[in-house]
Amino acid sequence: MKTIPWPALPAICLLLSGCPISLLGFEDSYILELEALVFPTDSEDPARFNDDFAASFEPELRTTFNEGNTITKFVPFMRWSSRDQERRHADIRELYVLHSLDSWETLAGVTRVFWGVTESNHLVDIINQTNFLEGFDGEDKLGQPMVRFSRSFEQSALTFFILPGFRERQFLSIDNPLSVPFPINNDSPLYESSDGQSHVDFASRFSGYRGILDYGLSWFSGTSRDPYFVPAEDGRLIPFYPLIDQFGLDIQITKDAWLWKLEAIRREFNNATSIEDFSATVGGFEYSFYGMADGLFDLGLLAEYHYDSRDSRADRVPVIFQNDVFAGLRFGFTDAESSEILAGVFVDQDDQSTSFRIEANRRVFTDARISLEAQVFSSVDPGNAIYYLRNSDFLRLSLELYF
Repeated sequence: MKTIPWPALPAICLLLSGCPISLLGFEDSYILELEALVFPTDSEDPARFNDDFAASFEPELRTTFNEGNTITKFVPFMRWSSRDQERRHADIRELYVLHSLDSWETLAGVTRVFWGVTESNHLVDIINQTNFLEGFDGEDKLGQPMVRFSRSFEQSALTFFILPGFRERQFLSIDNPLSVPFPINNDSPLYESSDGQSHVDFASRFSGYRGILDYGLSWFSGTSRDPYFVPAEDGRLIPFYPLIDQFGLDIQITKDAWLWKLEAIRREFNNATSIEDFSATVGGFEYSFYGMADGLFDLGLLAEYHYDSRDSRADRVPVIFQNDVFAGLRFGFTDAESSEILAGVFVDQDDQSTSFRIEANRRVFTDARISLEAQVFSSVDPGNAIYYLRNSDFLRLSLELYF
């Protein structure tokens, strides 16, 4: 199992010592997840497995003091997998102290930050490294060390981030059907900065609302979370993390049953890397029908378009959402179990490559939730960036127990 790269051993020892957490003034909760992952399509590579069973454990400890103005939180995470040794890992998702005073808020420690409004991709979300060991859709993130200062106004907030310590992207084992199609040497990644992982990044965001408009303007300067790849002498590829400046915009307009959404970025590189600057956009809408079938469920219609100024096979990195459309249906049931279903299709407008995705979850018993996730790559052109996934259809079923 991978070691935890954060100075959190005292807190972990306290958690595992058996001392009653409540006696220390902490509130505690726990999530135990059991997961079954099945790949029904036969792979062209006989070495790849066709199923995986996994379990994860996520405790959460929290407390408040200083008349409620100061909050501490600790969320470790551990995953075990029966097949993929890379998924056997542990992480500190959150470990911070948050202090609020009047219109100011200061956070120091490790946490996760989310930016974005669109459904099918989050271009502006850049603070945390993507954790592909935990999810195929890129929604899962690793904890990021930071110091965060925020000043709130009547209808807006200005936040500034200092981000010491970079987190490398981890990759699935080569025998996992969802892994990238080439061997990766992740032992000695390359950095444009001479400081390597110790480079300090900076970011800021101005966000707020005005009537029907919610907006966010963001800036990031530092080591890119998305690696490029360079060939090594042994035939493997080495991740390379360049320095970037990224400017982002996210907008959501709420008008009656309509939600109009937009995310756009401009990413600029140091000229020494010979990597071209690029722009990318994802935007669309969601329209909701409420009280369908005599109030049984609400139905949302979604459509989003993806644009990227790079070619679909840009230099040293695949570009998946280059000229693509996403369309989907969201069912929000009004039952006591809070059942939800999201089903959608991605279509590449250049070569008509198509994939279908469904996500569903429902609360069961009193303190449990069952979830289903499936993706089918029904028709993928050989020139498409996701051609390596043509035989990687999967079904994921999980049960989360809360206690």
